Amino acid sequence: MTDVFVDTWAWYALADPNDSDHAKARKALDTLLAEGDVLVTTNFVMAEAVTLIRYHLYHAAAVRFQETLQELIDIGVLHLVRVTDTHEAAAWALFCRFDDQKLSYTDCLSFAVMRDLKIERVISGDHHFAVLGFILVP
Repeated sequence: MTDVFVDTWAWYALADPNDSDHAKARKALDTLLAEGDVLVTTNFVMAEAVTLIRYHLYHAAAVRFQETLQELIDIGVLHLVRVTDTHEAAAWALFCRFDDQKLSYTDCLSFAVMRDLKIERVISGDHHFAVLGFILVP
C-alpha cells in the first residue's frame, strides 16, 4: 500500500463523464483503490477542481464532487493535505526556478507536497509531473 497523489486533471475527468479522459481516470482510480493505495490531494487541488467543475459543468456537479471527496476522506481512502507555509515556500521556489515550463502555482504546491510526503506516483495527464520526476498514472 502506497500513497498516490491525485491531480486536478483526474478529479475533473472523473466528474465529467463526457471528458475524453474519463474512462482512463476511472480505471486508474479503481485499480489503485483495489490495490489498497491511499489517495492524497491538497486543499488547493480541491479548490481548483471545484472551480473547474463549476465553470465547465454546473453548480450541482461541483457540490456532488465535494461531497464525494468528503465521503472518500471519511472512509479513509483519501487524505486531504492542507498546504503549509513550508509547502508554499518550496512551491514558490519551484515556480521561480522553472521559468521554462508553464507551471501553475497549484502544480508547484502539488510538487512540494509530494516531495515532502515522499509520494512518487500521481494520477494525472499533466506531463509537468513527469518533468519534475514523478511517475504518471495511468
